Amino acid sequence: MLNIIYSNIFNNCDTPRPWGIYFQDSATPQMEGLVELHNNIMFYLVIILFGVGWIMVSIVRNYNNVKSPRELLGKWRLWVNKLPNFGELLKLLIPSCSRKAISGWTNHSCTVTSQEICENKMDNRESKSVICESIAVKEQRVDGSCTGAKPPVLRCTLMGFERNLPINIQSKLINKKFFSTSTIDKDHDDFMPKMNPWFFTGFSDGEASFMIYIQKTNSTKIGWASWVSFEINLSDKDLSILKSIKSYLKVGTINQKSDGSCVYYIRRLPDISILIDHFEKYPLLTQKFADYLLFKSAYDILKKKEHLTIEGLYKLLALKAVTNKGLPEVLKETFPNITSIERPSVFDSKIPDPNWLAGFSTAEGSFMVRVMDNSNSRIQVLLRFKLTQHSRDEQLMRSLVNYLDCGKISVNERSVEFIVTKFSDITNKLIPLFGKYPIQGIKNLNYLDFLKVWQLMKNDLHLTDKGVKLIRKIKAGMNLGRK
Repeated sequence: MLNIIYSNIFNNCDTPRPWGIYFQDSATPQMEGLVELHNNIMFYLVIILFGVGWIMVSIVRNYNNVKSPRELLGKWRLWVNKLPNFGELLKLLIPSCSRKAISGWTNHSCTVTSQEICENKMDNRESKSVICESIAVKEQRVDGSCTGAKPPVLRCTLMGFERNLPINIQSKLINKKFFSTSTIDKDHDDFMPKMNPWFFTGFSDGEASFMIYIQKTNSTKIGWASWVSFEINLSDKDLSILKSIKSYLKVGTINQKSDGSCVYYIRRLPDISILIDHFEKYPLLTQKFADYLLFKSAYDILKKKEHLTIEGLYKLLALKAVTNKGLPEVLKETFPNITSIERPSVFDSKIPDPNWLAGFSTAEGSFMVRVMDNSNSRIQVLLRFKLTQHSRDEQLMRSLVNYLDCGKISVNERSVEFIVTKFSDITNKLIPLFGKYPIQGIKNLNYLDFLKVWQLMKNDLHLTDKGVKLIRKIKAGMNLGRK
């Protein structure tokens, strides 16, 4: 095109010359004009090409917002598709435009290769499940934030290089409970939601054990070794709770067993002192507080090294005799003359914080759905929340009725139950409580299923055959039916 323009201009010159001679003679006014014209044409041509390119990129970006990702510029891919979350967060995945990526690296370095993220950190994340045709049930809303951020923000790091991925084979992420594209330690402490102190106390009231161990050994002069241990044994499905506890206390060890269980324990004396500091500030409410006081006395004996003497050993035996299940048969036969001490008394305690109740319900609560066939051919659906405890904690359980202003108490020889079945109490008392102070661990999944059935009942769908069929399906996957 430029050759045609120059040819026309050249033909209009007073002294036409061959092209090569024309450019060699740069002193003439005609030549200076042509050079200036050439520069202007090139400048505007570059501007036009840049504008067209910008428009094309904008069109592709807008197109990819609703379509699947496409390859652009050879091996460089531009990922801007929406994430599958119901809400306004995390709509875009932005590629890293590194030098190697733009130059066309073979492993597509600038492609976002991971969407890993800790779901507990996702603020206002709402999902919606359409179960069958016209029935839709909202499942959950999770509020979370980056630790220490004001205002709360979402923790998310995108990575472009495969060597930076915590797991090279992405399908293995299915069995992981904690996700992040940033480099974190093996316990994922940075991504653990901060545990409320009262939640830990409430959970300990239900699940913890304060142990005093005395074992025969050849490593001490008296022939016996003694130590104390704080322990929580759970199914490995609740491993996340133990990790949260460890992250909160900053001490202790978690062991996963081959039988599908896991245990968190604290045995080192300096670590036991941290545990004692917690329970002094946030005391236990159940009769387990007596076990804690005996445990604390045993800790004092160990700290003073009195357990290395026969007198100290007898003190520990006296404490162990009234702790938990008492002395095992081996110790009773070896030390038949142990003087028993009086077990500490625990006075009735008032519930100090709703977080305690959330922790205690996580440990001892049950969310149940009942579907009953009545004689008049009508099917009745009932929701029931239950807390069960040893009968010695009857007064504490009765205090729940006053604290929540709902429910009733059922007592037998060995246990006491706090039960809520009234639909209005579940609607106005329990759901707002656990919405603000959530259940944790695998039991939270049972609560969410409980919530689905409540939503169906609230919309009177339990009065329809389709609704009852859906409720039966939800019920079959709860509690013992959950895989």
